[in-house]
Amino acid sequence: TSSAGGDTVALTRMSWLTDSGVLKKWQAAAKLDGDQVKGAEFVEASKAIISIFDLISGMSIPKGDMEGNAATLGKNLSAGQTVQANVEAELASGNLKKLVCDGKTSTCALLWLARALFFIYGLMKAMIDDEKLEVKDAVLKGYETSLKPHHGFVTKNVFAVAVKAAPYRKDFIAKIGPSDAEVMAKFKEVLGTSRT
Repeated sequence: TSSAGGDTVALTRMSWLTDSGVLKKWQAAAKLDGDQVKGAEFVEASKAIISIFDLISGMSIPKGDMEGNAATLGKNLSAGQTVQANVEAELASGNLKKLVCDGKTSTCALLWLARALFFIYGLMKAMIDDEKLEVKDAVLKGYETSLKPHHGFVTKNVFAVAVKAAPYRKDFIAKIGPSDAEVMAKFKEVLGTSRT
C-alpha cells in the first residue's frame, strides 16, 4: 500500500465498495441455478448492499431490520438450497397467513428483505439519475416506493426524523470513492447485477 497522500486517500475512500465486496457478491448471486436464486449467495449479497447504511447516519434501525431479515433467511436455508426451494417448502405447510406474518419464516423475511432491496435500489438510482440530489432526498425517493406503503404512522414518522441525519452528498461520496462520477459508475454496475 502506498503512503503517498493521494493514493492512500483513494484506497481509503473506495473501502466500502471493496471491503463489502458488494459488486462481486451481487455478480455471484445473479448466477442462477437453472432458474433458481442460490440462497447463500443471495443472503451474502443482501448483507453486503445493506452495509451502505453504515455510511448514512440515522439509518441504524432500518439497517438492523434489514440485516435481521437477511439473517433469518440465511438461518432457514438448508445447505445449497435455493431461495425458491426454501419458500416452496414453507408454502407446503399450507398456513399462508402465518408464513407472511411470522417474522421467523423465510417467506416473511424474504418479503421484507425484497422491499428493503428495492429501497436501496431506489436510493442508488435516484443518486445516479440526479447528480445534484442530496442523500436525504435519495433516501426518501427509495423509501417512498418500497417500504413506506407498508409502514404504519409511527414507523413513517420515525423514519422521517431519522433521514434528517443523512450526510450531504459530497460527504457521503467522500466515504465511498474519489469522485461522484466514479462512485455513480460503480452504483450502476451494482444495479445492473441486482436487476438480472
